[in-house]
Amino acid sequence: MEFIPTDASARSFADRLLCLALDVGEGVLKNGGEVHRVEDTVERICHAYGAAHIEVFAITTLILASVRMEDGSYSSQIRRVPRSANDFSRLEDYNRVSREVCFDTPSLDAFDEKIKAVKKQKSYPWWLTVPGGGLTAGMFAILFGGSLRDCLAGFLIGVLLSWLSTSHFRNINALAKTVIMSLLAGVLSYALVLVGLGQNLDMIMIGTIMLLIPGLAFGNAMRDLLCGDILAGILKTVQSCLTAILIACGFLISILLMQETSVAQGLSAISHAFAVQLIAAVLGTVGFALMFCMRLKYLPAAAVGGGLTYGVYLLCGVLGATVFVSAFLAAVFAALFSELCARGLHAPTVLFVSLFTISIVPGGGLYYTMSALLSGNRETLSSNFTSTLLISAGLAAGTMLVTIAVGAFKSRKKIRT
Repeated sequence: MEFIPTDASARSFADRLLCLALDVGEGVLKNGGEVHRVEDTVERICHAYGAAHIEVFAITTLILASVRMEDGSYSSQIRRVPRSANDFSRLEDYNRVSREVCFDTPSLDAFDEKIKAVKKQKSYPWWLTVPGGGLTAGMFAILFGGSLRDCLAGFLIGVLLSWLSTSHFRNINALAKTVIMSLLAGVLSYALVLVGLGQNLDMIMIGTIMLLIPGLAFGNAMRDLLCGDILAGILKTVQSCLTAILIACGFLISILLMQETSVAQGLSAISHAFAVQLIAAVLGTVGFALMFCMRLKYLPAAAVGGGLTYGVYLLCGVLGATVFVSAFLAAVFAALFSELCARGLHAPTVLFVSLFTISIVPGGGLYYTMSALLSGNRETLSSNFTSTLLISAGLAAGTMLVTIAVGAFKSRKKIRT
């Protein structure tokens, strides 16, 4: 016979505990955390307050949870999360609250005050995040072989896109926003080359593509799949692929609209020196970190990790490794280094691992595949599409390997203790 608790105060405690735990879980999910981190956070908080049993199920837009306390009181709640973004400062705040309450187990009133304090904190000011978008686009234009003029053009487009994204496009459907932003980026790239500010159309477009490409979401999808969250991983993977297709569609429309316009292409891709590419990778990583509102104290770690990861990728290429092997080894290094940074700085791993590998995400491959598709060049289409897939597969495989190894180590350590 099912036990039905009669103590109203006990039921109230279970209800409020689960509600507060879901507040933290929702905050993690809203601000770029992985699904398995959301589930783990809710479970840890409830167990810290004496829960006898806790069940949590989360996907990209929904959290279901139920808790049963030692006295038999029970609560079951659902939380809808319609929108999410990448805000690493808030993600770290919710992670910090989770650590504090699991360690100290304050009263539920004090727990509630901690959550309210996080919610009241203001987001990063626009004058800090918007230049991050410009820095990202400009540096990646150089990284893929552009000139200083291409860097300047990419910077201006990146600043405009970041400003629109943070102010005017917040309430627009995410998929429609992707098409509009990519279309606008393509048209502006043409315009800046026409007026003589930009020099190489391809490099400017590739730099701006990097602002939109869902590298972080794809990385989270791979980690969710490896942690057993199959449904959430599949949903994120499909969403990432759909976003990439819509980015390509937006740029294709801009090319179709502007292709009759006379544009002086200028120089082709420049083979920059090793040091120049590393500097561009470092600054591009810092730009992404600013866009994602990463705390300034973590920027040095992000810069070092981004530079070293791209250095490993370049070195493997110099030694004759294929693009798959180069991406794989770079991803392995990035995942291991991110684990060290997360433990040394007491921050979530997701803050670092995606930023470290962002410079290897094949934005150039996506652009050239799209361009070859439009021109009907089957040979170029095949080679660029294959290269894009190999780099993506290498990044995913490297991250998978380290995630599995770290997960196995944690499980073994937990069993021993």
